[in-house]
This record gives sequence, C-alpha cells and structure tokens, in this order.
Amino acid sequence: MAEKIYIRNAGGVLEPLEEREFETEAMLEELIALHPELLAGEQMRPDDPLRWVLVKPQMEIEGWAVDLLLIDQHSYPTLVEVKRGSNREIRRAVVGQMLDYAAIAASVWSDRGIRQVFEDAQDGPGEVIGRLMKGDDGGEVDEPDIDAFWERVATNLEANRMRLLFVADEIPAELERVVKFLNEQTRDNLEVLAVEVKQYPGQFGDALVSRVIGQVNTPSSRNGRSPNLRRDELLDALRPDARVAMLSLLDSVTNAGGELRYRRTAITVRGRSSKWPGPLYLARFYVTDGGRFEFTIDYVDGLPEELRTFQKGYVSEFNSDDFISTNNGKWVEGWVVDSDNFVKHIELLTGRLCSALSELANL
Repeated sequence: MAEKIYIRNAGGVLEPLEEREFETEAMLEELIALHPELLAGEQMRPDDPLRWVLVKPQMEIEGWAVDLLLIDQHSYPTLVEVKRGSNREIRRAVVGQMLDYAAIAASVWSDRGIRQVFEDAQDGPGEVIGRLMKGDDGGEVDEPDIDAFWERVATNLEANRMRLLFVADEIPAELERVVKFLNEQTRDNLEVLAVEVKQYPGQFGDALVSRVIGQVNTPSSRNGRSPNLRRDELLDALRPDARVAMLSLLDSVTNAGGELRYRRTAITVRGRSSKWPGPLYLARFYVTDGGRFEFTIDYVDGLPEELRTFQKGYVSEFNSDDFISTNNGKWVEGWVVDSDNFVKHIELLTGRLCSALSELANL
C-alpha cells in the first residue's frame, strides 16, 4: 500500500498526499542532478552537512557510465547510481557494478580530466566551486583556493577515497543489508550509503522526502573530518577578557532572536527575514590565533532589494569607526575588529548586532 503524508492547510484541514513511484529512472536521475541537496547531506553529517556540485551526468568510465558524478565541499568524489525500487537490479546487481566503478575510477579519471569536464559545462566554474567550499555561512576563508580544491580531488582519487550512493524511490531490504555490511568493512576510505527519495504529488506541487540508509558509525568520524566544537571548547581558546565579552554578546544575540552556529574554529551569527528563505550572516567570530571578530554580510544571488539595502545600512554603521579594518572580499563585505578593541567596544558592537537582527526580523 502506498504511503501517505498529510499537509494541514490554512483552514486546519488535513490534505493527504499519496506516494507515487517515479515513472522512469531518468526522471529521478535528472531531479538529483538539478537538486543534489535531495541526497540529504545533513543526515550524513549533522555537524558538517555535505553539499555537492554536479561534475557530469552519465560520466564515462571504461565503456560504461556512472549515472551521476558529484564532488562535495571536501573534494570527495561521489558516485551515484539511480534506480527505481521496482527494478530488480537494485537488489544486488547494481552493487557489483558500482564497486567495479570504484575500483577503476582512480586509473580512469584524473583531477585534470574531471576539472575540465566540470569547467566545460559551467558558467563561472570557479565561482561555483567557491560557493561550494564556503557554504551557507561563508566558510572560513575570504578567497577559496580553487586549485587546492582540485588537488585534493586528485589526492582522494589516488587514495581511493570516495563515496558511493545508491538512490531509489524505495530501498529494498537486500540492498540495505549489503550497504551496511560494506560500510562497516570500508570505513577508512570508502563510504557506501543508500538514499531513498519518495515523491508525494499534490495540488500545489510535489512533496519530496529523503532518507539516508546504511550509516553504521558516527558521521563526524568519517573521512577524517573533525566534529564541530562545543561552545565552551571554542570560547576557551580566547583570552579571559575576550571570553567574558563574547559570553555577554552571545547571550544578547540569543535574546535578540539570532541564530548561533558553532563550527570548528568559529562562531557565526545569523538572522532571518520573511522575505528570504535562508539565513543571512551578520558576524563571524574566529577564536584561533588570538581571535578575529568579523561583522560582515555575504553577497547572495537573487536577494531582494529591500534586504540588500538593509545589508548596506548595517555595514555602513561601522564607516566612521577608527578601531576597525575592512574585510571586503570576493564573497563578503564588512569589518574586522581585533581582540583589544572587541573587548573595549563590546557594548557598541553588541548593540549594533542586536539592532540589525531585530531590523532584519521585522522586514
């Protein structure tokens, strides 16, 4: 029996949406190619959500082709095979096919070959990789090193470090068992997972629900990725007076409705507006090397003019300050404060940040 999900409309009435199989595997493959976020990278890495760019659909490999070749923000090649749950090949045959691809990938592909294929298909390929590396919060560098990114791709290929994903609208129990077994045996280099993507057509569009299957160990330990630190661990890297100032600022930001994200070396502050679906960044506080306190905005494609005006107004408040330095780069605009001035002017800086969060929320 087909599964259902329910949407509660404005009148409080439940509207049932019934699961429907994809008509063809090509339809599901095209959907993943256009929207790789459906692979649910946040389920694979809750502390460091994976995101991808498409290198090429039907990427050739010794007379055959892998359905999709993707690369994540850590330069890990991701091979994706797409099947419908009703296709009997998904039970076992596709596993051998995918392992064969993985076995010869390093000898067939190179970082230069993959890079050329990617750049030939992209408009502004460097900017695409830059956005991938920086992610939603702008990342940890102003100017992403694109060449270094592709060098890491080569290193990962040579070491057979890659991710294999089996995608279907229904993952059978046989495939789930094999995926879990492989994932237990290959945890050092090769990650093997299945992703189930179900569709529920409705009156106003299709609901799509993804589920990752086959994880057997802690996500943050895979592929050498260190987990994000806890708040106290991050703040302990600051000198005592800067730590006290930061604690005061973070409490005020939380009370003002700001969103805090604790990464490996930094704390980021985000705000939201009803006029934009995603978060907008207003500050990044790096705790290493004595501390670097940034009050910045990101360049976001398609941002409404009203929000652009807000961003310009926010950064312009710092124009007359003599205790800051500019932080204008390809992806960001704003200001940097050192530890001494962060402590000295903490009330002013806290007030500006909280006022900006409040203004953004009311737009």
